[in-house]
Formats: sequence, C-alpha cells, structure tokens
Amino acid sequence: MNKILVLGLCLLPGFSIAQEQAYTVKGKIRNWKGADTVVLHYSVDNQLRSDTTIARNGVFEFKGTLSQPTLTYISHQQPTDPHTVRDASKFYLEPGVVQLEATDSLKYMKVTKGTENKFFQEQEEALKPYYNTLTALRMQGMKMTEAERKSEQAKALNEQYKAAIDSVIQTRIRFINTHPDAFLSAEALNFIAGSRIDYKLVQPLYAKLSPRIKATPLGKNLAERIEKARKTMTGVVMPSFTSLDTARQPVNLDDVVHRAKVTLVDFWASWCAPCRAENPNVVKAFNAFHDKGFDIISVSLDDNAERWKAAIIKDGMPWHHVSGLKKWQEPVAVFFGIEGIPDNFLLDEQGTVVARGLRGEELYKKIASMVQ
Repeated sequence: MNKILVLGLCLLPGFSIAQEQAYTVKGKIRNWKGADTVVLHYSVDNQLRSDTTIARNGVFEFKGTLSQPTLTYISHQQPTDPHTVRDASKFYLEPGVVQLEATDSLKYMKVTKGTENKFFQEQEEALKPYYNTLTALRMQGMKMTEAERKSEQAKALNEQYKAAIDSVIQTRIRFINTHPDAFLSAEALNFIAGSRIDYKLVQPLYAKLSPRIKATPLGKNLAERIEKARKTMTGVVMPSFTSLDTARQPVNLDDVVHRAKVTLVDFWASWCAPCRAENPNVVKAFNAFHDKGFDIISVSLDDNAERWKAAIIKDGMPWHHVSGLKKWQEPVAVFFGIEGIPDNFLLDEQGTVVARGLRGEELYKKIASMVQ
C-alpha cells in the first residue's frame, strides 16, 4: 500500500530559460467595493514569485512577461482570521490576455479569455472523477492500521489506486493526441514522464507535439530528459562511466561489469532517508548473491565526503562506491538523467539494462533469477 500511496523518492526539480512573452491578466469581481489586495503566486525557473495589485471596486490588472504558460494561484489577501476561509483559485498565466470574472469571490471565478486556460478547464473536468477517487483511496489508506495494511483489503485498495492512476495517465494521453499544439499537452507529458521516463511510452508521445510546443522551455527539457532515458532503456547496453571512490581512486563501470554476472548500478545519498531505508535490502541481496557473481557500484549524490563514508560504514555496504561529491550536479547522475533517488539499474553480464528501480523483495527475486 505504502509504495503506491507515498512515493519514497528524494526528487530533483528541473530547468530553464527562453524568450519572454507579454501577458495581461484582467479581473472583475462584480460585488467587491472599495480597495482589495489580490496576489498571484507562481513559479519561474523553480523560483517562487508573488505579484500584488489593488482591486478597486473589483477591477484589477496584472502585466508582465513569461517564457511559457505557468500554473498560477490567485488569492484575495484578507485580514488574518482563523475562521476566514481562504478566497483563492488557480489558472494558467499565459501570453496574451487572460480575463477573470466572478460575482463575489475568486474561489468561484471563471476564466473567460485565454486559450491554454480553456484547455486547462477541459482537462480539469476530465480528470476530476479520478482525482476524487484517488483522494478517497488515500484517506482510506491513511486510516488503516499497520496490520490492516498487510491485509487483502489493503491489496484491493492498492489495485484500485493503481487503476485510478492509470485512468489519469490514459486521460492525459488522449489529451496529447487531440491537442498537439497545446502547452497543456507538454504539461501532461511531463506528468506521464515522472522522474523515471519510460522511453518507449514517452518518446512517441513527445514526437506528436507541435514544433511550437517543443520549442518551449518545458518542451526542450523533455527532449533532453527523453534522450537521457534512451541511454538506459531496458535492452540497451548502459554506457560506461568512471568516477572516484572513497580513496579518490578511479573506478570504471565496465571493469565492474566484466568481473560480474549481474551488476547493480545504485544511485543514493547519505542524506536521502528513502535511500537509507532501502540500503538493508540491498545489503541482503549482496550478501546472498555476491559469491554467485553479483556486484554493486553505488553512485552517491553526496557533497560531504565524511558523511558519505560514515553512511557506507554504518549501513554496512562492502562494495564499490563512487562520487564526485557534487550532490545533484554529480556528473554520472546528470549524464543518466537521475532526477530522484533511490534509483538503480540492474545489468546482465554484457552490461545490458535488464530492469530499473527495483526495490526490496522484487530486487532480491530478480537477482536470484539471474545468478542461477
């Protein structure tokens, strides 16, 4: 249950810069009188921004520039009162004019002008029943006791959750297929891609996007990530790399692979709690299968050598360890497009990628089948 309801990954945010385009947001809240403060909250290059203006008798306007449409939260700044329900809503800031209209609150506003916002509303309506289901399933999962999470009921709940996620993905795929020139299609594809891109699924969908959408910062970022995913897709030989071990001596992937029957390339860090929680499972697999030809090369996204070495000793990991000590700028991680940890690639004796992202018992059983 927990594997689906709570994703155990330390994630890396992404990207980007491009040509700026002008936007204007015009708002009209008909029943507002006097002066009211309105705030926009949005993100640019992973930096949160807030813009504030005064609505006079319900009329307000924002102007600025942006490199691509971005999901934006708009709120009515009111006196702090624990009993006051926050008056807020969301829309897409996009080039051109976006018109917002409401009777007495932002919460119930309508976007009456803006192409991407039309697509956004279309997607929201299509996805709403599935997200309602996901929320309800999450609430049920949170109320379960530890014992109940191991029950058949929990397994059934988990299957329902996966089915709802699949419905979300299929809904977004249909949107991409029917709206190749919508920026929301790039957003939908970014959702489908996640932190571990399935090249065979994502690349054909990316190919359907229009040249205009591919030229946006998000479109370019997706292209880069998809190309990195191609290097490590199942069935290809993983490109070799060389990095420095704890004694600052070079270790080469090919050298490790050629001496082993099965190799795990493991990405982790001492500061990553999900990684540390998974380490006992990796140790168990190493102890069980090392004598049968299983080996590991762990690539750390640490930036502190002492903490890195201490974690290796504490977690009892007697295999190859390398790191450039550059955290998310770790060259090996950047080259392979690692965006979340823990992550790993399981290789056969030729260095061909057999599986990615296996954990726990699933990893153990796969290695067992390969070293027989």
